[in-house]
Amino acid sequence: MKKKLIILYFMGGLALLSSCSDNLELQNPSKVTTGSFWQTPEDLESGLATVYNVLVDNNNAGYWEIQAMQLKENRTENFVARNDVPGRYAVSSYKNTPSTSETTGMYKAMYIGIFRANQVINYAPQIKNIDETKRAQIVAEATFLRGLNYFNLVNEFGSVPIFTDLVEESADYFKEKSTEEEVWKQIIADFQAAATSPLPEIYPSALKGRVTKNTAIAYLGKSYLYLKDWAKAEEQFSKLVNNETANGFGLLDDYAQLFDGKHENSKESVFEIQFSRQGGATIWGGNPSERTRATTMAQELAPGEVGGWFELLPSKKLLDAMTKEKTTDGSFDPRALATLAWDYPGCVYYNYNFTSKFKATDIWIRKNQNWWNNDEGDWKSELNEYAMRYADVLLMLAEAKTMQGKVGEAIPLVKRIRDRAKLATITMTGWSQTQMMDEIMHQRNVEFAREGIHWYDLRRWGTLEKVIKESQVGGYLNYSAKYNYFPIPESELNNNPKMTQNANW
Repeated sequence: MKKKLIILYFMGGLALLSSCSDNLELQNPSKVTTGSFWQTPEDLESGLATVYNVLVDNNNAGYWEIQAMQLKENRTENFVARNDVPGRYAVSSYKNTPSTSETTGMYKAMYIGIFRANQVINYAPQIKNIDETKRAQIVAEATFLRGLNYFNLVNEFGSVPIFTDLVEESADYFKEKSTEEEVWKQIIADFQAAATSPLPEIYPSALKGRVTKNTAIAYLGKSYLYLKDWAKAEEQFSKLVNNETANGFGLLDDYAQLFDGKHENSKESVFEIQFSRQGGATIWGGNPSERTRATTMAQELAPGEVGGWFELLPSKKLLDAMTKEKTTDGSFDPRALATLAWDYPGCVYYNYNFTSKFKATDIWIRKNQNWWNNDEGDWKSELNEYAMRYADVLLMLAEAKTMQGKVGEAIPLVKRIRDRAKLATITMTGWSQTQMMDEIMHQRNVEFAREGIHWYDLRRWGTLEKVIKESQVGGYLNYSAKYNYFPIPESELNNNPKMTQNANW
Protein backbone atom coordinates (compact mmCIF):
# COMPACT_ATOMS: atom_id res chain seq x y z
CA MET A 1 0.00 0.00 0.00
CA LYS A 2 2.67 2.45 1.03
CA LYS A 3 4.44 2.13 -2.31
CA LYS A 4 1.28 2.95 -4.24
CA LEU A 5 0.33 5.94 -2.14
CA ILE A 6 3.89 7.24 -2.15
CA ILE A 7 3.95 7.07 -5.95
CA LEU A 8 0.86 9.25 -5.89
CA TYR A 9 2.64 11.69 -3.59
CA PHE A 10 5.53 12.04 -6.02
CA MET A 11 3.19 12.39 -8.97
CA GLY A 12 1.58 15.12 -6.91
CA GLY A 13 4.86 16.97 -6.84
CA LEU A 14 4.36 17.66 -10.53
CA ALA A 15 1.19 19.52 -9.69
CA LEU A 16 2.81 22.43 -7.89
CA LEU A 17 1.18 24.54 -10.48
CA SER A 18 1.76 28.09 -11.60
CA SER A 19 -0.32 30.33 -13.82
CA CYS A 20 0.88 32.45 -16.69
CA SER A 21 -0.16 36.06 -16.80
CA ASP A 22 -3.18 36.84 -18.92
CA ASN A 23 -1.09 39.51 -20.63
CA LEU A 24 1.32 36.97 -22.13
CA GLU A 25 0.62 35.81 -25.64
CA LEU A 26 3.10 32.94 -25.59
CA GLN A 27 3.13 30.00 -23.22
CA ASN A 28 6.27 28.06 -22.38
CA PRO A 29 5.50 24.52 -23.62
CA SER A 30 7.88 23.07 -21.01
CA LYS A 31 6.11 24.70 -18.09
CA VAL A 32 3.17 23.02 -16.37
CA THR A 33 0.27 25.44 -15.88
CA THR A 34 -3.32 25.19 -14.74
CA GLY A 35 -4.30 25.38 -18.39
CA SER A 36 -2.16 22.44 -19.47
CA PHE A 37 -2.31 20.25 -16.37
CA TRP A 38 -5.91 19.51 -15.46
CA GLN A 39 -6.67 17.34 -18.48
CA THR A 40 -6.50 13.63 -17.62
CA PRO A 41 -7.58 11.25 -14.87
CA GLU A 42 -3.90 10.95 -13.95
CA ASP A 43 -3.71 14.72 -13.49
CA LEU A 44 -6.66 14.56 -11.11
CA GLU A 45 -5.06 11.76 -9.10
CA SER A 46 -1.80 13.73 -8.93
CA GLY A 47 -3.63 16.84 -7.79
CA LEU A 48 -5.31 14.83 -5.04
CA ALA A 49 -1.94 13.42 -4.00
CA THR A 50 -0.68 16.93 -3.28
CA VAL A 51 -3.53 17.39 -0.81
CA TYR A 52 -2.48 14.26 1.06
CA ASN A 53 1.15 15.31 0.79
CA VAL A 54 0.74 18.52 2.75
CA LEU A 55 -0.33 16.49 5.80
CA VAL A 56 3.24 15.24 6.12
CA ASP A 57 5.19 18.04 4.45
CA ASN A 58 8.15 18.83 6.67
CA ASN A 59 8.89 22.06 4.81
CA ASN A 60 5.43 23.45 5.51
CA ALA A 61 4.75 22.15 9.05
CA GLY A 62 2.32 19.45 7.93
CA TYR A 63 -0.11 18.55 10.69
CA TRP A 64 1.34 15.06 11.21
CA GLU A 65 4.99 15.97 10.76
CA ILE A 66 7.63 16.73 13.39
CA GLN A 67 6.75 20.35 14.21
CA ALA A 68 3.00 20.09 14.60
CA MET A 69 3.11 16.68 16.27
CA GLN A 70 5.33 18.08 19.00
CA LEU A 71 3.23 21.22 19.43
CA LYS A 72 0.15 19.05 19.99
CA GLU A 73 1.79 17.39 22.97
CA ASN A 74 4.36 19.75 24.49
CA ARG A 75 1.77 22.18 25.85
CA THR A 76 0.00 19.45 27.84
CA GLU A 77 0.95 18.32 31.33
CA ASN A 78 2.29 15.09 29.83
CA PHE A 79 5.33 16.48 28.00
CA VAL A 80 7.71 19.42 27.91
CA ALA A 81 9.87 20.67 25.06
CA ARG A 82 13.63 20.89 25.08
CA ASN A 83 14.70 24.56 24.90
CA ASP A 84 16.95 24.36 21.81
CA VAL A 85 14.13 25.18 19.36
CA PRO A 86 12.81 28.56 20.59
CA GLY A 87 9.37 28.35 19.00
CA ARG A 88 8.53 24.90 20.26
CA TYR A 89 9.83 25.77 23.72
CA ALA A 90 7.76 28.97 23.71
CA VAL A 91 4.60 26.98 22.99
CA SER A 92 5.48 24.43 25.66
CA SER A 93 6.07 27.15 28.28
CA TYR A 94 3.12 29.36 27.21
CA LYS A 95 5.30 32.16 25.89
CA ASN A 96 4.56 31.91 22.18
CA THR A 97 3.55 35.01 20.21
CA PRO A 98 1.90 35.76 16.85
CA SER A 99 5.37 35.70 15.29
CA THR A 100 6.28 32.20 16.48
CA SER A 101 7.43 30.48 13.30
CA GLU A 102 6.17 26.98 14.13
CA THR A 103 2.54 28.03 14.60
CA THR A 104 2.81 30.28 11.55
CA GLY A 105 3.99 27.29 9.55
CA MET A 106 1.11 25.18 10.80
CA TYR A 107 -1.41 27.84 9.73
CA LYS A 108 0.23 28.13 6.31
CA ALA A 109 0.29 24.36 5.75
CA MET A 110 -3.40 23.97 6.39
CA TYR A 111 -4.32 26.70 3.92
CA ILE A 112 -2.02 25.12 1.34
CA GLY A 113 -4.01 21.93 1.85
CA ILE A 114 -7.29 23.81 1.44
CA PHE A 115 -6.08 25.53 -1.74
CA ARG A 116 -5.00 22.23 -3.26
CA ALA A 117 -8.27 20.54 -2.29
CA ASN A 118 -10.22 23.39 -3.89
CA GLN A 119 -8.20 22.91 -7.08
CA VAL A 120 -9.20 19.25 -7.27
CA ILE A 121 -12.85 20.03 -6.55
CA ASN A 122 -12.92 22.90 -9.06
CA TYR A 123 -11.11 21.19 -11.94
CA ALA A 124 -12.59 17.69 -11.57
CA PRO A 125 -15.67 18.45 -13.74
CA GLN A 126 -13.52 19.30 -16.77
CA ILE A 127 -11.53 16.03 -16.76
CA LYS A 128 -12.36 13.89 -19.80
CA ASN A 129 -12.38 10.14 -20.25
CA ILE A 130 -12.78 9.36 -16.56
CA ASP A 131 -15.18 6.95 -14.93
CA GLU A 132 -17.88 9.02 -13.23
CA THR A 133 -17.75 7.04 -10.02
CA LYS A 134 -14.00 7.56 -9.87
CA ARG A 135 -14.44 11.29 -10.44
CA ALA A 136 -16.97 11.47 -7.62
CA GLN A 137 -14.68 9.51 -5.30
CA ILE A 138 -11.72 11.82 -5.92
CA VAL A 139 -13.87 14.89 -5.31
CA ALA A 140 -15.16 13.30 -2.11
CA GLU A 141 -11.60 12.63 -0.90
CA ALA A 142 -10.59 16.22 -1.64
CA THR A 143 -13.73 17.50 0.08
CA PHE A 144 -13.00 15.45 3.19
CA LEU A 145 -9.38 16.65 3.26
CA ARG A 146 -10.53 20.25 2.95
CA GLY A 147 -12.85 19.66 5.90
CA LEU A 148 -10.02 18.03 7.82
CA ASN A 149 -7.83 21.10 7.35
CA TYR A 150 -10.64 23.34 8.58
CA PHE A 151 -11.20 20.96 11.51
CA ASN A 152 -7.56 21.36 12.46
CA LEU A 153 -7.62 25.13 11.88
CA VAL A 154 -10.65 25.78 14.06
CA ASN A 155 -9.19 23.62 16.82
CA GLU A 156 -5.83 25.41 16.71
CA PHE A 157 -6.78 29.01 15.84
CA GLY A 158 -10.52 29.31 16.40
CA SER A 159 -12.13 31.80 14.04
CA VAL A 160 -10.48 31.73 10.58
CA PRO A 161 -11.34 32.69 6.96
CA ILE A 162 -13.17 30.16 4.79
CA PHE A 163 -12.15 29.54 1.17
CA THR A 164 -14.18 27.11 -0.93
CA ASP A 165 -13.53 28.57 -4.38
CA LEU A 166 -10.32 29.21 -6.27
CA VAL A 167 -8.81 32.67 -6.05
CA GLU A 168 -9.37 34.41 -9.39
CA GLU A 169 -8.17 37.94 -8.65
CA SER A 170 -6.01 39.66 -6.05
CA ALA A 171 -8.97 40.89 -4.02
CA ASP A 172 -10.02 37.28 -3.42
CA TYR A 173 -6.88 36.65 -1.39
CA PHE A 174 -8.14 38.81 1.45
CA LYS A 175 -11.03 37.54 3.51
CA GLU A 176 -12.36 38.35 6.92
CA LYS A 177 -12.47 35.66 9.55
CA SER A 178 -15.62 33.60 9.67
CA THR A 179 -17.05 32.84 13.10
CA GLU A 180 -16.18 29.53 14.72
CA GLU A 181 -19.80 28.49 14.20
CA GLU A 182 -19.49 29.17 10.46
CA VAL A 183 -16.23 27.23 10.25
CA TRP A 184 -17.83 24.27 11.99
CA LYS A 185 -20.74 24.39 9.54
CA GLN A 186 -18.26 24.18 6.68
CA ILE A 187 -16.47 21.26 8.33
CA ILE A 188 -19.69 19.34 8.85
CA ALA A 189 -20.81 20.05 5.28
CA ASP A 190 -17.52 18.70 3.91
CA PHE A 191 -17.57 15.61 6.11
CA GLN A 192 -21.23 14.94 5.31
CA ALA A 193 -20.52 15.21 1.60
CA ALA A 194 -17.75 12.63 1.89
CA ALA A 195 -19.80 10.37 4.19
CA THR A 196 -22.65 10.18 1.68
CA SER A 197 -20.45 9.92 -1.43
CA PRO A 198 -19.54 6.83 -3.50
CA LEU A 199 -16.33 6.43 -1.47
CA PRO A 200 -15.75 2.79 -0.53
CA GLU A 201 -16.17 1.76 3.09
CA ILE A 202 -12.96 -0.27 2.88
CA TYR A 203 -10.04 -0.06 0.46
CA PRO A 204 -8.01 -3.05 -0.75
CA SER A 205 -4.58 -3.33 0.86
CA ALA A 206 -2.88 -1.61 -2.10
CA LEU A 207 -4.83 1.59 -1.36
CA LYS A 208 -4.88 1.58 2.43
CA GLY A 209 -4.33 5.03 3.89
CA ARG A 210 -6.78 6.82 1.62
CA VAL A 211 -9.96 8.38 2.94
CA THR A 212 -12.95 6.05 3.08
CA LYS A 213 -16.63 6.62 3.72
CA ASN A 214 -16.05 5.29 7.23
CA THR A 215 -13.26 7.81 7.80
CA ALA A 216 -15.68 10.60 6.96
CA ILE A 217 -18.39 9.15 9.21
CA ALA A 218 -15.92 8.95 12.11
CA TYR A 219 -14.80 12.56 11.68
CA LEU A 220 -18.37 13.73 11.30
CA GLY A 221 -19.10 12.08 14.65
CA LYS A 222 -16.01 13.68 16.17
CA SER A 223 -17.12 17.10 14.95
CA TYR A 224 -20.52 16.69 16.58
CA LEU A 225 -18.80 15.50 19.76
CA TYR A 226 -16.63 18.62 19.84
CA LEU A 227 -19.78 20.71 19.37
CA LYS A 228 -21.43 18.79 22.24
CA ASP A 229 -24.22 17.57 19.97
CA TRP A 230 -24.17 14.22 21.72
CA ALA A 231 -27.12 12.65 19.91
CA LYS A 232 -25.72 13.31 16.44
CA ALA A 233 -22.28 12.15 17.54
CA GLU A 234 -23.78 8.91 18.83
CA GLU A 235 -25.66 8.44 15.56
CA GLN A 236 -22.50 8.63 13.48
CA PHE A 237 -20.26 6.51 15.72
CA SER A 238 -22.99 3.88 16.02
CA LYS A 239 -22.92 3.40 12.24
CA LEU A 240 -19.37 2.10 12.64
CA VAL A 241 -19.65 0.24 15.95
CA ASN A 242 -22.91 -1.51 15.08
CA ASN A 243 -21.47 -2.79 11.78
CA GLU A 244 -18.04 -4.08 12.75
CA THR A 245 -18.48 -7.33 10.85
CA ALA A 246 -19.14 -5.50 7.59
CA ASN A 247 -16.60 -2.70 7.94
CA GLY A 248 -13.85 -4.78 9.49
CA PHE A 249 -13.09 -2.49 12.43
CA GLY A 250 -11.86 -3.83 15.74
CA LEU A 251 -9.11 -3.64 18.34
CA LEU A 252 -5.80 -5.42 17.94
CA ASP A 253 -5.32 -7.94 20.74
CA ASP A 254 -1.87 -6.61 21.62
CA TYR A 255 -1.64 -2.84 22.13
CA ALA A 256 2.10 -2.80 21.37
CA GLN A 257 1.44 -4.09 17.85
CA LEU A 258 -0.08 -0.74 16.97
CA PHE A 259 3.37 0.85 17.03
CA ASP A 260 5.75 -1.93 15.98
CA GLY A 261 5.70 -1.13 12.26
CA LYS A 262 4.45 -4.63 11.42
CA HIS A 263 0.71 -4.11 11.84
CA GLU A 264 0.07 -0.81 10.09
CA ASN A 265 -3.27 -0.09 8.39
CA SER A 266 -4.86 -2.77 10.56
CA LYS A 267 -8.47 -3.23 11.59
CA GLU A 268 -7.90 -0.54 14.22
CA SER A 269 -6.98 2.11 11.68
CA VAL A 270 -9.73 4.62 10.86
CA PHE A 271 -7.38 7.14 9.24
CA GLU A 272 -3.65 6.52 9.21
CA ILE A 273 -0.98 8.92 7.99
CA GLN A 274 1.49 7.11 5.75
CA PHE A 275 5.28 7.31 5.95
CA SER A 276 7.76 5.29 3.92
CA ARG A 277 11.44 5.04 3.07
CA GLN A 278 10.45 5.28 -0.58
CA GLY A 279 11.82 8.18 -2.60
CA GLY A 280 14.92 10.30 -2.25
CA ALA A 281 17.24 10.94 0.66
CA THR A 282 16.26 14.55 1.37
CA ILE A 283 13.92 15.36 4.26
CA TRP A 284 14.29 19.15 4.47
CA GLY A 285 14.34 21.30 1.35
CA GLY A 286 14.74 20.08 -2.20
CA ASN A 287 11.98 19.47 -4.70
CA PRO A 288 9.29 16.82 -4.12
CA SER A 289 11.01 14.19 -6.26
CA GLU A 290 14.15 14.46 -4.07
CA ARG A 291 12.36 14.02 -0.76
CA THR A 292 11.92 10.84 1.19
CA ARG A 293 8.48 9.96 2.47
CA ALA A 294 10.08 9.05 5.80
CA THR A 295 10.10 11.17 8.95
CA THR A 296 12.78 12.19 11.43
CA MET A 297 10.37 11.94 14.35
CA ALA A 298 12.35 9.02 15.80
CA GLN A 299 15.53 11.08 16.00
CA GLU A 300 13.66 14.14 17.24
CA LEU A 301 12.44 12.29 20.32
CA ALA A 302 15.19 9.75 21.02
CA PRO A 303 17.64 10.26 23.91
CA GLY A 304 20.97 11.94 23.35
CA GLU A 305 22.71 8.79 24.59
CA VAL A 306 21.76 7.03 21.33
CA GLY A 307 22.16 10.01 19.00
CA GLY A 308 18.70 11.50 19.39
CA TRP A 309 17.73 15.13 19.95
CA PHE A 310 15.37 14.55 22.96
CA GLU A 311 13.02 17.34 21.84
CA LEU A 312 9.91 16.06 23.65
CA LEU A 313 10.33 14.91 27.24
CA PRO A 314 7.66 12.87 29.05
CA SER A 315 6.70 14.10 32.52
CA LYS A 316 6.46 12.17 35.76
CA LYS A 317 2.80 13.20 35.69
CA LEU A 318 2.27 11.08 32.57
CA LEU A 319 4.16 8.10 33.97
CA ASP A 320 2.06 8.24 37.13
CA ALA A 321 -1.14 8.28 35.08
CA MET A 322 -0.01 5.34 32.96
CA THR A 323 1.03 3.23 35.95
CA LYS A 324 -2.03 4.03 38.03
CA GLU A 325 -3.47 0.56 37.42
CA LYS A 326 -1.72 -2.73 36.84
CA THR A 327 -2.93 -5.73 34.89
CA THR A 328 -4.72 -8.71 36.41
CA ASP A 329 -1.37 -10.50 36.76
CA GLY A 330 0.32 -7.55 38.46
CA SER A 331 2.23 -6.29 35.42
CA PHE A 332 2.38 -2.72 34.19
CA ASP A 333 -0.40 -1.57 31.87
CA PRO A 334 0.75 -2.61 28.37
CA ARG A 335 -0.03 0.90 27.19
CA ALA A 336 2.56 2.27 29.61
CA LEU A 337 5.13 -0.23 28.36
CA ALA A 338 4.41 0.59 24.72
CA THR A 339 4.41 4.35 25.28
CA LEU A 340 7.27 5.00 27.71
CA ALA A 341 10.63 3.63 28.76
CA TRP A 342 11.78 4.11 32.35
CA ASP A 343 13.79 2.35 35.01
CA TYR A 344 11.70 -0.74 35.71
CA PRO A 345 13.12 -4.28 35.99
CA GLY A 346 14.01 -5.70 32.59
CA CYS A 347 13.47 -2.49 30.60
CA VAL A 348 15.34 -2.60 27.27
CA TYR A 349 15.48 0.55 25.19
CA TYR A 350 17.37 0.95 21.89
CA ASN A 351 18.89 -2.49 22.61
CA TYR A 352 20.38 -1.33 25.89
CA ASN A 353 19.48 -2.41 29.37
CA PHE A 354 17.94 0.80 30.69
CA THR A 355 20.08 1.06 33.80
CA SER A 356 23.29 0.56 31.83
CA LYS A 357 22.69 3.50 29.48
CA PHE A 358 20.26 5.94 31.04
CA LYS A 359 19.69 7.69 34.34
CA ALA A 360 17.44 6.11 36.92
CA THR A 361 15.18 9.20 36.85
CA ASP A 362 14.91 9.31 33.05
CA ILE A 363 11.59 8.83 31.27
CA TRP A 364 11.71 8.44 27.47
CA ILE A 365 9.19 8.00 24.67
CA ARG A 366 8.86 4.52 23.22
CA LYS A 367 5.68 4.89 21.14
CA ASN A 368 6.43 5.27 17.41
CA GLN A 369 10.15 5.43 18.13
CA ASN A 370 11.44 2.25 16.42
CA TRP A 371 13.33 1.86 19.68
CA TRP A 372 14.40 -1.64 18.68
CA ASN A 373 16.85 -0.03 16.25
CA ASN A 374 19.95 1.83 17.49
CA ASP A 375 21.54 2.50 14.13
CA GLU A 376 22.60 6.08 14.75
CA GLY A 377 23.69 6.53 11.14
CA ASP A 378 20.18 6.32 9.68
CA TRP A 379 17.36 7.93 11.59
CA LYS A 380 14.69 8.07 8.90
CA SER A 381 11.54 6.39 10.21
CA GLU A 382 8.67 4.97 8.20
CA LEU A 383 6.37 4.37 11.16
CA ASN A 384 2.91 5.71 10.39
CA GLU A 385 1.04 8.17 12.61
CA TYR A 386 -2.59 7.62 13.58
CA ALA A 387 -4.99 10.42 12.81
CA MET A 388 -7.77 8.30 14.29
CA ARG A 389 -7.90 4.80 15.75
CA TYR A 390 -10.96 2.65 16.35
CA ALA A 391 -10.28 2.81 20.08
CA ASP A 392 -10.97 6.54 19.76
CA VAL A 393 -14.32 5.82 18.11
CA LEU A 394 -15.30 3.46 20.94
CA LEU A 395 -14.41 5.96 23.66
CA MET A 396 -16.05 8.87 21.84
CA LEU A 397 -19.24 6.82 21.47
CA ALA A 398 -19.05 5.97 25.17
CA GLU A 399 -18.71 9.67 25.94
CA ALA A 400 -21.64 10.64 23.69
CA LYS A 401 -23.84 8.08 25.42
CA THR A 402 -22.67 9.08 28.89
CA MET A 403 -23.35 12.76 28.28
CA GLN A 404 -26.94 11.85 27.34
CA GLY A 405 -27.38 9.95 30.58
CA LYS A 406 -26.99 6.52 28.96
CA VAL A 407 -24.21 5.47 31.32
CA GLY A 408 -25.16 1.81 31.20
CA GLU A 409 -24.76 1.72 27.42
CA ALA A 410 -21.26 3.16 27.75
CA ILE A 411 -20.06 0.33 30.01
CA PRO A 412 -19.34 -2.33 27.35
CA LEU A 413 -17.50 0.23 25.21
CA VAL A 414 -15.19 1.30 28.03
CA LYS A 415 -14.81 -2.33 29.08
CA ARG A 416 -13.39 -3.20 25.64
CA ILE A 417 -10.61 -0.65 26.14
CA ARG A 418 -9.88 -1.87 29.66
CA ASP A 419 -9.99 -5.53 28.64
CA ARG A 420 -7.49 -5.01 25.83
CA ALA A 421 -5.17 -3.49 28.44
CA LYS A 422 -5.74 -6.57 30.64
CA LEU A 423 -6.89 -4.42 33.56
CA ALA A 424 -8.94 -5.84 36.38
CA THR A 425 -12.69 -5.96 35.89
CA ILE A 426 -14.41 -3.16 37.76
CA THR A 427 -18.10 -2.79 38.48
CA MET A 428 -19.38 0.20 36.55
CA THR A 429 -23.04 -0.70 36.97
CA GLY A 430 -24.85 2.09 38.78
CA TRP A 431 -22.15 4.65 38.08
CA SER A 432 -23.15 8.28 37.79
CA GLN A 433 -22.42 10.36 34.71
CA THR A 434 -19.52 12.01 36.57
CA GLN A 435 -17.98 8.67 37.54
CA MET A 436 -18.13 7.35 33.99
CA MET A 437 -16.74 10.56 32.52
CA ASP A 438 -13.84 10.44 34.99
CA GLU A 439 -13.06 6.92 33.76
CA ILE A 440 -13.36 7.91 30.09
CA MET A 441 -11.08 10.90 30.64
CA HIS A 442 -8.46 8.73 32.30
CA GLN A 443 -8.66 6.01 29.65
CA ARG A 444 -8.35 8.54 26.83
CA ASN A 445 -5.24 10.04 28.42
CA VAL A 446 -3.54 6.67 28.85
CA GLU A 447 -4.70 5.19 25.55
CA PHE A 448 -3.66 8.07 23.27
CA ALA A 449 -0.61 9.59 24.97
CA ARG A 450 1.82 10.97 22.34
CA GLU A 451 -0.85 10.74 19.61
CA GLY A 452 -1.80 14.42 19.71
CA ILE A 453 -5.29 14.27 21.21
CA HIS A 454 -5.03 15.16 24.89
CA TRP A 455 -4.86 18.98 24.70
CA TYR A 456 -8.10 19.18 22.72
CA ASP A 457 -9.83 16.74 25.05
CA LEU A 458 -8.92 18.83 28.09
CA ARG A 459 -10.07 22.02 26.43
CA ARG A 460 -13.46 20.70 25.32
CA TRP A 461 -14.04 19.13 28.74
CA GLY A 462 -13.39 22.48 30.40
CA THR A 463 -10.60 21.02 32.55
CA LEU A 464 -7.58 22.47 30.72
CA GLU A 465 -6.72 25.25 33.16
CA LYS A 466 -7.18 23.06 36.22
CA VAL A 467 -5.04 20.23 34.82
CA ILE A 468 -2.22 22.49 33.59
CA LYS A 469 -1.96 24.53 36.78
CA GLU A 470 -2.23 21.58 39.13
CA SER A 471 0.35 19.60 37.19
CA GLN A 472 3.23 21.94 38.02
CA VAL A 473 4.85 20.73 34.79
CA GLY A 474 7.04 22.96 32.62
CA GLY A 475 5.87 26.56 32.31
CA TYR A 476 2.55 25.97 34.06
CA LEU A 477 2.87 29.28 35.96
CA ASN A 478 2.70 31.16 32.63
CA TYR A 479 -0.51 29.51 31.49
CA SER A 480 -3.71 31.50 31.03
CA ALA A 481 -6.81 31.01 28.90
CA LYS A 482 -5.11 33.17 26.28
CA TYR A 483 -3.09 30.11 25.27
CA ASN A 484 -6.08 27.86 24.66
CA TYR A 485 -5.78 28.75 20.97
CA PHE A 486 -2.85 29.91 18.91
CA PRO A 487 -2.85 33.54 17.80
CA ILE A 488 -3.38 34.46 14.16
CA PRO A 489 0.16 34.68 12.70
CA GLU A 490 1.74 38.14 12.51
CA SER A 491 2.50 37.61 8.82
CA GLU A 492 -1.18 37.00 8.10
CA LEU A 493 -2.16 40.17 9.95
CA ASN A 494 0.44 42.13 7.97
CA ASN A 495 -0.59 40.73 4.59
CA ASN A 496 -4.37 40.59 4.95
CA PRO A 497 -5.94 43.99 5.69
CA LYS A 498 -9.22 42.28 6.63
CA MET A 499 -7.68 39.98 9.23
CA THR A 500 -8.11 40.59 12.96
CA GLN A 501 -6.30 39.00 15.89
CA ASN A 502 -7.89 36.44 18.21
CA ALA A 503 -9.35 37.55 21.50
CA ASN A 504 -6.83 37.96 24.35
CA TRP A 505 -3.94 38.35 21.92
